[in-house]
Amino acid sequence: RTWREGDFFMVQGGQHRKTIQRYFIDEKIPKEKREEMLLLADGSHILWVVGRRISDYYKITDKTKTIIEIQYDGGI
Repeated sequence: RTWREGDFFMVQGGQHRKTIQRYFIDEKIPKEKREEMLLLADGSHILWVVGRRISDYYKITDKTKTIIEIQYDGGI
């Protein structure tokens, strides 16, 4: 889906929240592009900004027990 007000992902090892809006600003993504960017979400928690960033909360570590592989081939 596309972004919504209140969407966030985890940074700094999963210890802090960062809003998607703040991420877009920090990464200097133009407003018109933000509406086109796809997100993989669990409610308001963004797992993946497709093609760009994954939430630290969902990164694979030595404690990971289950992995889901998602492939994006383009299009909406």
